[in-house]
Amino acid sequence: MKKRLLGRTNRYVYPLWARGTLRHTERSAQEEAEAVFARLLESPYEVLDITPSPALWGQLLRQHPSTLQVAIVAPPHLLRVATYSLAGYSLQAHLIETLCAIGRERVDYYFLNLSEPIAESALSGALEALELARQEGQVGALGFYASVEPLRVLSLWRTHDAFEVMLAPNDSDLRAVLVPEARARRVGVVLEWEPVNESEAEFALSETGADALLIPLR
Repeated sequence: MKKRLLGRTNRYVYPLWARGTLRHTERSAQEEAEAVFARLLESPYEVLDITPSPALWGQLLRQHPSTLQVAIVAPPHLLRVATYSLAGYSLQAHLIETLCAIGRERVDYYFLNLSEPIAESALSGALEALELARQEGQVGALGFYASVEPLRVLSLWRTHDAFEVMLAPNDSDLRAVLVPEARARRVGVVLEWEPVNESEAEFALSETGADALLIPLR
């Protein structure tokens, strides 16, 4: 598969991303993760979403230096705060925790979770903290994740044009509202998807207007 331009990140990316969700097997989670990680390093995949288990994947990233890029979605509770300053502190703490877990100086893709209602002051505080982190080289591209209420997310988005990438489930209602806005703003689109082969992925990308699909590791 050819690499695709990911919006205004100005990065050309392989259009299949890996999410670190492990299957239940007879092996321990550690053994399963090690086996999957070894296959991942031999694949054309370039981005690993460590959200399901940052500590486990971070350990493997530290033990096996590679060119894999790291993505993470902030936990939804991170912005359940009422003030600008608390949101900034919460985000900084999570970012430091993530960087320590992966043993790197930068997270390549950091997604704020907008799936719950957020106070305007909290969102502003988080975005300022992320912008400072980006200036210091701790964050590569800034994105958001939204799984519900596309009109509410759209309203927030239109007052905060800081995002370079959006991540969303494969939901037709979400796509209908958010993908056109992403295209108008040159924002990259990544959709959560089921495991697919390359021909199926090409069809899905064409049908949805996405730039990349995030699929569970197998």
